[in-house]
Amino acid sequence: MHPLQIIVLAVLSWFAGFVTLRSIGLWLVSVTQDSVVLTGTTKSFIDLFGYGRYDKLLNSPWMIMLKYLGMTGVALVFFIFFYWLFKQNLLRKQLRQINDAILQDQPMEQESLIPEIVQLEESIEKMRGHQAELIKQEQEAQQAKNDLITNVSHDLRTPLTSILGYLSYIHEDRYRDEVELRHYTELVYGKAQRLHKLIDDLFDYTRLESTEFHIKEDMLDMVELLRQLVAEYERPAAEKEVRIVEMYAVENLKVMGDGMQIMRLFENLFSNALRYGASGKKIDISAKKEAGVAIIEVSNYGAEIPAGDLPQLFDRFYKVDKNRTTTGTGLGLAIAKSIVERHGGHVFATSKKGKTTFTVQLPISEG
Repeated sequence: MHPLQIIVLAVLSWFAGFVTLRSIGLWLVSVTQDSVVLTGTTKSFIDLFGYGRYDKLLNSPWMIMLKYLGMTGVALVFFIFFYWLFKQNLLRKQLRQINDAILQDQPMEQESLIPEIVQLEESIEKMRGHQAELIKQEQEAQQAKNDLITNVSHDLRTPLTSILGYLSYIHEDRYRDEVELRHYTELVYGKAQRLHKLIDDLFDYTRLESTEFHIKEDMLDMVELLRQLVAEYERPAAEKEVRIVEMYAVENLKVMGDGMQIMRLFENLFSNALRYGASGKKIDISAKKEAGVAIIEVSNYGAEIPAGDLPQLFDRFYKVDKNRTTTGTGLGLAIAKSIVERHGGHVFATSKKGKTTFTVQLPISEG
């Protein structure tokens, strides 16, 4: 409230109190002046203070002080009343301004607002921001759901259409001989395997994203786990004439985690390196310890990934190959990211000078 407004209210209240008290006093004097009856107590009071007449009592310092005190009290009452009216009017006015600002979706100027309204306006702005964020998250979730349905429908339909096509040839005896029949059967089997892999990946991904999923924590030796995986992938790598090079800076690299999930994480990274980096003829596997973090890198020397695609590599169904000519499900890296984050770690990719590296960082266990 502006100081000038307070001064005006105070003067107005004092004047109203003066007029009110003066009017009441004149009325009382006019009523009692000619017919005042003094009781014994009143007479004793007058005698005690040395006053012989009633009119002297009215003009005594005591009565003058009482009169001004009464006037001040009445003025204070009027001040409180006028101040309350002013605040109520100002409050209604500023509430209408806030309402208009909300309806027009415009910010308010806080300089002209009283503190209570400023706090209310700030709370409303926070609520609006929170509501807008919730709406944005809901829209993103809905869009992600729609994208998931679209991608799943596409990736399920493609192998299923091929399976039905080849099975129709077999069902209608449209093959020339047993060799062609076997060829169709192998194609159907391959498509069915891809379909099965996609369904498994979808199940794993949704399970990892669920809030009800809990990982099992066991002490894992990452170097030993990586060596086991390399042994498993030596044959498929040899079939593609790819050499796997192991580089371990430490022999003891312990982390707490779910062994099955960690194994799945690096299986996905190994498979990705073989699928997209086979042309480089080499895959590097390295492990080291740095500042309490286990750092494992899986590198391939295939086609370089454009910088614009790197941030989206771990999105579900994202493929650098926009024409979908590759055989992956598009969920492997998304699953890998979910597993790493469930273990309190971080995963990212870099690609430059013909070398693409996927780096996994996991907290080391000191146990």
